[in-house]
Amino acid sequence: MTLTFLWIIIIGILLLIYLAFPLWSSKQVLQENDVTNSALQQLDLQREQSYSALVDLDEDYEVGKLSESDYQMLRQELLRETAEILNRIKNPSEKSLEDEIAEYKERRQLEER
Repeated sequence: MTLTFLWIIIIGILLLIYLAFPLWSSKQVLQENDVTNSALQQLDLQREQSYSALVDLDEDYEVGKLSESDYQMLRQELLRETAEILNRIKNPSEKSLEDEIAEYKERRQLEER
């Protein structure tokens, strides 16, 4: 009787683990998706800010606040930044230079410890 009860408890525990495992693993997948969505939302915000900066730059040039050379220099820089942001949105798996540098610094700090 005691041995049968022990087997029922063991099988019950194994069954609970088996049933709970998909719930456990789905939380980890959801956390990874949240990070990805957050990164894409951040990139969308940066894109909108970049577009806004281009519009402001054009307006400042049209009212005479900027010289032609300053306008061209600033516009090229903003267009380059905007293109980089758009590329990161289209290819989220590719890391920017800043991301790679940050990861390198983190790895070095971990190695030094």
